[in-house]
Amino acid sequence: MTTDFADEARSRVARLLRMAATHDDRLRARIVEYAASTPDPPPYGPNGIQTRGCDRCHRTSWRQRDLWVCATCGHMEDA
Repeated sequence: MTTDFADEARSRVARLLRMAATHDDRLRARIVEYAASTPDPPPYGPNGIQTRGCDRCHRTSWRQRDLWVCATCGHMEDA
């Protein structure tokens, strides 16, 4: 059993690997590479997380304060 504090202290890589629940070394390496090459999602705010499509690669962008940041290509735009 983990506490909320322990869950928050885990790295993004650790959380993704835990969710994947795999022992396949190739898949685990791809997950680590993905986490290292994409920005962290923003923290939940009072209005949740705002998303939209990235203008460059058409994947998901998150609104982080006054910027839109693409989760895939890292493209940033003013909000």
